[in-house]
Amino acid sequence: MEQICMKIKQSFEDFWSEALTEMNHYPLDDHIQNIRQTDTIDEIGDFSYLGAKEERIYGFYLRHKGDPRPTVLMFHGYGWHKGQPEDYLDWYQLGVNVFAIDIRGQRGLTKDQYPYQMGDHRLMTRGLDQPQHYYLKHVYLDGLRLIDFASAQPFVDSSKIILHGGSQGGGIVFALAGLKEVYMTFADVPSYSYFEGRIQTRNGSVSEIADYIDEHHLFLKDILDCLSYFDLINFAPHIKNPLVASVGLADDICPARYFMKAYLKVSVEKELYEYPNAGHEGGGKVHQDIKLNILKKRLSNLQK
Repeated sequence: MEQICMKIKQSFEDFWSEALTEMNHYPLDDHIQNIRQTDTIDEIGDFSYLGAKEERIYGFYLRHKGDPRPTVLMFHGYGWHKGQPEDYLDWYQLGVNVFAIDIRGQRGLTKDQYPYQMGDHRLMTRGLDQPQHYYLKHVYLDGLRLIDFASAQPFVDSSKIILHGGSQGGGIVFALAGLKEVYMTFADVPSYSYFEGRIQTRNGSVSEIADYIDEHHLFLKDILDCLSYFDLINFAPHIKNPLVASVGLADDICPARYFMKAYLKVSVEKELYEYPNAGHEGGGKVHQDIKLNILKKRLSNLQK
């Protein structure tokens, strides 16, 4: 068997402290273009900025004219893309701005051009031998850069940044909330919790890792050491702001039992919505309405 990963394992905190320092070494180099409006949206703009390893990240925003507004940052599911501006009208109609990006290397405009020393076309295998260059490190840092980019816009209330994502996106926003203080987080059917269990039972995108371990006869312990820096279990104690999460109890892609290991370590205000007969679709339209009502009520209380 091939032995990989760092000989001396860093602490979780030291790893991410170094990652944040690395990220700040180069500018955002952000651009906004193709500004337009529709009958229902005051302004839509396409944007890009430099993410981890200076990969250009692409997205769009929906903004309201007038005073700076609370702003929701959207992260899509694995193997998908940001969609269309109209997909976010229900959030926009609450009076918030919306930003959405294409996550690197998937079906949108954002590429993943870093020259990984290990891995293949399967994104979750890329950089497994070196956590400082692992795919998910880049994804999480891209998300932090989105927070920085959105917060710098004059139409955004930087004290009211809200994170939202499902599946892959749910895992990303949970991790981001553990790395940076935000207003609140909505994490649906989150991925990336308890990698050890996910590898053993080969659920969802983590099955790519399990297959790669088998194909290349890798040491499971070394892989788990690398993945520990990206596991939601280790981000959970660092979350400082309210969390609203949801799971489908029949989900065999991102099993609820694995997410619970992270959720139980969250010590701030939190709510978990469990949908007993739901698979990876989670609460669907029912839960979407719950989230919209939660945010509407929270923002209404600010105006009193």
